[in-house]
Amino acid sequence: MRKKLVTSAFTLVLLLGLGSGVMAASDKIDCNVGDFKEMLPMMQEKYPNLSEKQLKEVHKDCVATMKKETGMDCMINN
Repeated sequence: MRKKLVTSAFTLVLLLGLGSGVMAASDKIDCNVGDFKEMLPMMQEKYPNLSEKQLKEVHKDCVATMKKETGMDCMINN
């Protein structure tokens, strides 16, 4: 019983370590953001009281925030 527990724990640690290594080796983080026209229906549903001009500002702020948080340019479909 103890041997199975130790083997399971070792396997779990090994898998988590390998997964972390692969993730750390990845040089690109995808944060896909659609262009304004693509995002408009979803934003209108989420913010029904905002004008189109205000929604453009929300989209612009969202893109800027995503770029700042990831530290790199996001893949933006323009």
